Amino acid sequence: MVSTSLTYVLDVSGSTASTNGCGGDQNGDGSANTVLDCEIAAAKTLNGQTLVAPVAGTIAAVGAAVFGDSGAAADVGPATGQQLSTGPSTDANANGTRDIDEVLSSAFISGGLNQFPPVKNVGGTTSFPSGITAATTAAAAPANPPGRTLRRIVVFLSDGMNNGAAIDTALAAVPASVDFYTFAVGSGSACGGATGNTLRQIANATGGTCTEVDDPADLPAILPSVIASELTSLTLRVDGTVVASPFTVTPVLPQNGPKSVSYSVNTNALTAGSHQVCVLANGSDGGGTGSVTDCRTIVINAPPVVNAGGAYAGKEGTPIGIAGSVVDPDGPALTTSWTAAPQSGVDSGAACTFANPAATSTTVTCTDDGVYKLTLSAGDGVNATVSAATTLTLTNVAPQVTVSAPANGALFTKGTTVAFTAPFTDIGRNDSHTCSVNFDDGTPAATGTVVESPGSGTCTVSHAFTAVGPHDVLVRVTDDDGAAATAVVRVVVYLPGGAFGLQAKGLLLTLPRTPDATCPPDKTLTRTPVNAAPLLTTGVLNASCTLDPATGTTTAKASVDGATLLNGVINLSVIETTSTSGAAGVTRTSRVVGTVNGSAVGTDQPRTIGIPGIAVVYLNENSTNASGQLVRNAVRVEVLGALGIVTEEIILAETHLG
Repeated sequence: MVSTSLTYVLDVSGSTASTNGCGGDQNGDGSANTVLDCEIAAAKTLNGQTLVAPVAGTIAAVGAAVFGDSGAAADVGPATGQQLSTGPSTDANANGTRDIDEVLSSAFISGGLNQFPPVKNVGGTTSFPSGITAATTAAAAPANPPGRTLRRIVVFLSDGMNNGAAIDTALAAVPASVDFYTFAVGSGSACGGATGNTLRQIANATGGTCTEVDDPADLPAILPSVIASELTSLTLRVDGTVVASPFTVTPVLPQNGPKSVSYSVNTNALTAGSHQVCVLANGSDGGGTGSVTDCRTIVINAPPVVNAGGAYAGKEGTPIGIAGSVVDPDGPALTTSWTAAPQSGVDSGAACTFANPAATSTTVTCTDDGVYKLTLSAGDGVNATVSAATTLTLTNVAPQVTVSAPANGALFTKGTTVAFTAPFTDIGRNDSHTCSVNFDDGTPAATGTVVESPGSGTCTVSHAFTAVGPHDVLVRVTDDDGAAATAVVRVVVYLPGGAFGLQAKGLLLTLPRTPDATCPPDKTLTRTPVNAAPLLTTGVLNASCTLDPATGTTTAKASVDGATLLNGVINLSVIETTSTSGAAGVTRTSRVVGTVNGSAVGTDQPRTIGIPGIAVVYLNENSTNASGQLVRNAVRVEVLGALGIVTEEIILAETHLG
């Protein structure tokens, strides 16, 4: 236990400038290995010893003082005002150096202290009374710990003799709790006799010792002896009476201290009620013999009675109400807590949380199905914790899934790759998931890619549809316990379409597709008759294209209200064509009525008529163009020039899909 304070007292008189010292340049004054450097190094070494085992934790506070002609207690902290004590490891200004080490390193010869401001100046001769008074002020500063009295040790260093001033008055003011350990540093100093204003007189009067250190370089090694101690025995008292029970102590006593030991000892049988049990650690140190007592109040009472209730049941991921009870009529105040542990059928990684684990009635939520062991524990602070257990059986809950992309009823052209995204949630946060997708187009179901975190995830998959029409795509997400959820999204696959009434390409006439209707979006167009006699005259030109977004049916139509070609060689009264694409497939129809080279035609079947030396006429012609479109021409005329070479192509009423 913390029971000691240390005050480091440095002689800064002019003689400490002698360079038969040690420690290098401790105070940064440019002179190395002076006696003062050695004093500083020794004090810092002693302070360092307080921070390591076995001493660590036994020094409550440290302080410092200097003396020369006069004396000054050190300000050992950076805060405003005078701080006469600090912790041995305190670094209040957070500069990486302990505050007490900063103070010690600021001592200067024939001067005083530079740290912490303001500067303390004490002069250059050796006045023991001034040093005693300054040391007493610093040593008395630390407050006693609760219920304890500090042993206050002063480490008093000097390399010379007193300047003749009487020390009796200064010694009389030293409290009984303060012990001076004096050190005569160097061949120019000595402990002296028991009288005559000597270092020995100071030590004898306050309960300390005086040590002569002829070689200042030995001082850092000798100084830590002031905190040497010995633990000699342990004593047991119950309700103030010493109990003659043997202690088992590890390691065995005596032990040089400070020392931590473990022990065991038995009391006599204790009756119900409150008892005070005390263990005394007996020992000695530089201040003499003494003991430290640690007491505990023990209450003998009945342990609490615990009932966990149950068994309980519910669903994974949902709060389940649980209600236990704890009875302890003889107190004191109880602490209660619930815990949960997997028992059977629970996947690795599952966890349970309680709304209030300290309440006997609360709710528990677990991330996976299976059987859990619930334990309600109660402690009264006296007896061993008492526990009772029950079971919680949870069933699996299916996940929930939706389709976020594509939108329901979205349109896609045949052969387009469609990306599907299906977010899902699962209140069983420990579950893992797989997903499959049925595209409703005759192809096998596909396995989707799942990316998930506890409680939610996303299934993604891509598919290129080759069947035209509506497809109800089914996404199924299944958890690791076999429960599944489904979501359906409809996509509509179609072929784009187009139609035109007239197109001419060649040496005699060039006309673009007129009127040119494509879909989607839907279009219905008409154009006025064309007069390019004698090559071509027509009635009104018509073209339309529509897409039914519900079924994916595309209908393209084209017609010409009569036409005369090649100066009357071809006379047609009906020219019309229709192409349709849908779930049932593709149909291409057309009809032509009139005369070609004097012969009547009236057909919806493909036919080719040659007019020698003039033209070749193709009626109701199916083809596939360079773009892969399915084409239906009602009439296509190839006009021949010299040597039978085609010089003009005229198309009347064309529809196409794709």
